[in-house]
Amino acid sequence: MTTVAPEHGPSPVSIETGKLVVSQPSKLKELTMLLESFENLDARVSEKTGEDRSGDLGSGGQASRTGTKTPGQTARDKAIADLPESAVMQRKLKSHIQKEVNDLARLANRASHSSAPGSAFRINEFYARIRRLNALLAELLESSIEVIRRLFIRVFIDHQEII
Repeated sequence: MTTVAPEHGPSPVSIETGKLVVSQPSKLKELTMLLESFENLDARVSEKTGEDRSGDLGSGGQASRTGTKTPGQTARDKAIADLPESAVMQRKLKSHIQKEVNDLARLANRASHSSAPGSAFRINEFYARIRRLNALLAELLESSIEVIRRLFIRVFIDHQEII
């Protein structure tokens, strides 16, 4: 390694000045004792139940619960129990998929007029998703009631994306 002095030109740098010295800590025994105490920490800590602080916010120590639900009965379970007929589910899914295809086509049209970087990639992704949704729509018309039921629960009850 060389350094350049403006008036003298390059001059070699001594390697001896650049050496780093590594030494052991002076209190090695104290360090090992500390590590051993950390290892034995779980043996020294006893398990105790803590104080219940649920009543600290004005409930008087009583757990307040609004609504009287039966155990295990959630809103999702209730919605699944009240599913409509398969023809109604199929019709709703069909309209939902067609709406999403129309939205994606509109977005692809807007992206096609854009000259921003990455717009071609976004157009490709929009059309790929449109193709997958159209394939799902064709499959939906021929599928069994169980497939329609699972997809209906996923879209309308769980509010997840179709694809």
